[in-house]
Amino acid sequence: MQFRNSSLLDFISLGKVGTAFLLTASALLFVYAYAQTPSKYRNDTFTVISRSDHGQVKIHVRGEGDHCWASHSDDRTIAVSMGDSLCTAGPLDVPDDALVFARVAPDKISFRLNGKSYSISDSGTVKSLRSLFDPLVEIEAQQSDLGAKQRALGDKQRELGHRQTGIRVSVPDMSSEVRRIEAHAKRLSSQGATQEELGDLQSELGDLQSRIGDLQSQAGDAQSKFGDQQSELGDQQSHLGDQQSDLAEKGQAIIVKIADKLRATLTQAVSSGTAKPE
Repeated sequence: MQFRNSSLLDFISLGKVGTAFLLTASALLFVYAYAQTPSKYRNDTFTVISRSDHGQVKIHVRGEGDHCWASHSDDRTIAVSMGDSLCTAGPLDVPDDALVFARVAPDKISFRLNGKSYSISDSGTVKSLRSLFDPLVEIEAQQSDLGAKQRALGDKQRELGHRQTGIRVSVPDMSSEVRRIEAHAKRLSSQGATQEELGDLQSELGDLQSRIGDLQSQAGDAQSKFGDQQSELGDQQSHLGDQQSDLAEKGQAIIVKIADKLRATLTQAVSSGTAKPE
């Protein structure tokens, strides 16, 4: 948003009111946007897979719905997935006794801990654990938005590429010049030619080639302009890629915090009896 004469005092007073209004409006827009972000994920199931033996987690993710997202921690010992009802995620080749595998649904938590299966239906515990994923939801939403922008830029780049390869320039009718040169060449071929006559023929061919060269230059200039636009779009893609990379790093750090907090809470829930064996 960009912020866009009466007496000086009136101007200052109006400026303060206007600035306060704009700041309030900006704050309301931010709150509204943030409130809307989690709504898409309100009914998601969050899946956390981690290993206690420091081995790497392999996760199988399948998504056929509106959204399905998964990521690993930096050392790949933790994986987190979130998605709608058509998104599924599970561990591959992870020993049960080394596994923490939890599905955090809107109304229930199902998990395996130390080789045993449990569930939690206590609404307070479920709500508390689901709130752990709010920062990750925000990261995913930003990544999704950046992805949409990258796809839009990709569409523009493809369109420019098609236009670049299809560039045409207006070519004047040069058929009379070609016929004159052809007739001259035939005449010399039938009667022979002096050095001067060959020079004249060469000059005529040079003039025609020069005109064609000018046309090629025009086409090259037009392609160069498209090339400049492609370069600009490429810079934008690179900038978006950097943002995606930054978000991925933030997400990796968040995943570790989620897994640590989740393990501690689930262990406590088993001890307190909040978690029921299955």
